[in-house]
Amino acid sequence: MTIKTFVLGLLSNNTYLVINEQDKSCFLVDPSTPSKELAEYIESNGLKLEGILLTHGHFDHIGGVQFFKEKFGGKVYMHGEDVDFIDNPLKMGRKYDKFSVDVMVKDGDELKLCGSKIEVVHTPGHSLGGVCYISDSVIFCGDTIFRGSYGRTDLRGGDFNQLYQSINKILNLQGDYTLLCGHGAPSTLGFERVNNPILGDSY
Repeated sequence: MTIKTFVLGLLSNNTYLVINEQDKSCFLVDPSTPSKELAEYIESNGLKLEGILLTHGHFDHIGGVQFFKEKFGGKVYMHGEDVDFIDNPLKMGRKYDKFSVDVMVKDGDELKLCGSKIEVVHTPGHSLGGVCYISDSVIFCGDTIFRGSYGRTDLRGGDFNQLYQSINKILNLQGDYTLLCGHGAPSTLGFERVNNPILGDSY
């Protein structure tokens, strides 16, 4: 599994392209905006887009979904609690093409994409339908947790207590994982267990 990071949009979102080098299949995580650069990368490398995984429904994580779905196909995966954002986006002056969700994910689901097994973990708090996707040694965590920080909870569906519980659930996983966040640098569970300010002295 090869992971390419494309920093896109006004809020510098991390959009992840995950590639199976053997069969040239791929999936996207949180395509924040239409991107000629990313589309050209998929085309020039002869990749087949199998899926688009969404960690949550905020506009800066879903703005490119319809563009890539129309151009390359692939099923869209999203938690049902955040589907409302497609028709009722946050009022931040941003417009994007609406799309349909093919698979409503829920906690504990195991997806199979591009030869990888992907576990869905429901992590509400930043939004009601926030999820993390665990694949091999990597967690795509959206805006649930950042390096030395955590997602805001003052937007629609946000709840600090839920976010605290969600982050604890992730950090209590056995072993260490690389955290690929919705914004900023990657992190690890080991680093966040020691340094994340939401935890206080929990660890």
